[in-house]
Amino acid sequence: MKKLLTLVLIVGVAILMTLTCPDKKAHKEAMMKAVKELVDEEAENRGFGNNIFTNIGKGVVNAAIEGVLGTKLKMNNYFLWNTGYIKMKGEEKLLSVGLFGHVFTFDKEMLREALEDPGSVEDAEEE
Repeated sequence: MKKLLTLVLIVGVAILMTLTCPDKKAHKEAMMKAVKELVDEEAENRGFGNNIFTNIGKGVVNAAIEGVLGTKLKMNNYFLWNTGYIKMKGEEKLLSVGLFGHVFTFDKEMLREALEDPGSVEDAEEE
């Protein structure tokens, strides 16, 4: 009986993970939130303050990054979870992991590198 209950629980969790796996739009939104936080942090660290010119600059950077993510963000779907990545300098850089309806982002240093050198982001082949 315990084995059957354990099996039912595992199958139930697997079905839940499959049904709540985030889509590409959720990954993009989570990455944009992380980018906006990074841009705000960088502006504050560099002493730009909060004025109209800084806000315009932040808007331009955010729009550019959103455009890059819209075209360059690729997904790997593993049915129970998925990952978002871009290709930079010949390597796939993992940006996010999605499971249970939530997207986890990480690697601020890679984001900082991409912001400083946007030409390093390459087209990834469609899978």
